[in-house]
Amino acid sequence: MIKINYKIQFILFVICLFFIGLGIFEVSNEGLKTGTDLFWQISHFVPFVMGAIIFGVNLYSKRIEKFKI
Repeated sequence: MIKINYKIQFILFVICLFFIGLGIFEVSNEGLKTGTDLFWQISHFVPFVMGAIIFGVNLYSKRIEKFKI
């Protein structure tokens, strides 16, 4: 497994949250569309949601490891 520095993971996590916020802002301004337009509207920020979940889990597991030692 690749080990990434804690600070780099945190910066990537913040970037993911920023883009999730932009996606939510765009959806709130335009409103939800219907049909395939809804799929394309939501699919733009799905990778950032997945990235935020992965980085969040990595940060949390590192925090737990730190306290165990």
